[in-house]
Amino acid sequence: MKVRINRWYNALLTALLSVLGYGCSSEEPMDMYGTPVEYGCPHADYVFKGQVTDDAGAPIQGIKTSLKEFYGENSQYVGTVDSVLTSVSGKYQVGFDGMKSSGMKLVVEDIDGEANGGEFLSDTLDINYEKAVKTKEGDGIWYDGVFEVSQDVKLKKKQ
Repeated sequence: MKVRINRWYNALLTALLSVLGYGCSSEEPMDMYGTPVEYGCPHADYVFKGQVTDDAGAPIQGIKTSLKEFYGENSQYVGTVDSVLTSVSGKYQVGFDGMKSSGMKLVVEDIDGEANGGEFLSDTLDINYEKAVKTKEGDGIWYDGVFEVSQDVKLKKKQ
C-alpha cells in the first residue's frame, strides 16, 4: 500500500512541476511585472586594443599579447582567453565575450628574442574596466553590447 501511495504522489508531483515549469515560460520578453523572463546572465563583448612600444616610443612588431584569466588570492593561472602578435606598427587587438572578470589580465611577452628590435622584458597589466567605452548597444535584456578598452604598453629592453 505504501509503495502505491508513493507512486501516486510522485506522479502527481511530476505533473504539477511540469505544469508550473510550462506556466513560468512565456513568449513575451517581459512578464506582467516588467521583469525579463528568460534564463542566462548579463554579458557583453569586450575588446582590448592598443600599441606596444619600446622606451623610445618606437613600435615593436611580433610581441605576443594575451588575455589570461587568473583566480584567487594567489592569482593562480586558469587559462588563455585570446592571444595575438603585434602588427608592424606595434598594434594589437584581443577580446572575449562574457562577463567582466577581475581576474583578467593582459600579458605582454617578447617571444622572438633578438628579432624586431632586441629582447624585451615581459609585462602583466590588470584590466581597467573603468576605461571601457561602449561602442555598440546591446539588446537591453541580457546582452550589454560591445565595450572597448585602449591600453598602450611600453616594454623595457633586457639588460
